[in-house]
Amino acid sequence: MCPSDDEIMKDIRYLQDTVERLLADFSRLRTPLLLGNVSVWRPLTDLYETDKELVVRMDVAGMDSRDFDIVLRGRVLTIRGTRRDPAGTGRKHFHKMEISLGQFERNIAIPAGIQLSSMEAHYDNGYLVVRLGKGARQIPQKDRMISVARG
Repeated sequence: MCPSDDEIMKDIRYLQDTVERLLADFSRLRTPLLLGNVSVWRPLTDLYETDKELVVRMDVAGMDSRDFDIVLRGRVLTIRGTRRDPAGTGRKHFHKMEISLGQFERNIAIPAGIQLSSMEAHYDNGYLVVRLGKGARQIPQKDRMISVARG
């Protein structure tokens, strides 16, 4: 018996989340020999579905709408960005450091068909929200960029 598309996508999402979690844990070590100056972090992300759309909500406080690159490639939504240190560059002595900075990338498998004409994103109050209207199982033949509006 062959697994269904939904079962395969569920397994892919589970594997993807596991690998991303492992990479995020590894990157928190901030080992200069292994990672150089690149800091990789994993913003908390929700994916939920309503009657009319799929919604991706990402917790990314301290950024600007211009700090994101969002691409739909096939059935995978890729969100990349860079959160910069608001205190600027230069030497600092941290007594506590819990806020992740630097580059991130999240790849989110889209579980349902979408309407390619109804994709939108906005950044407000520290959340990036990407909305994908549900529709026929359209899979884009080429990469689709989604620009981010403020507010």
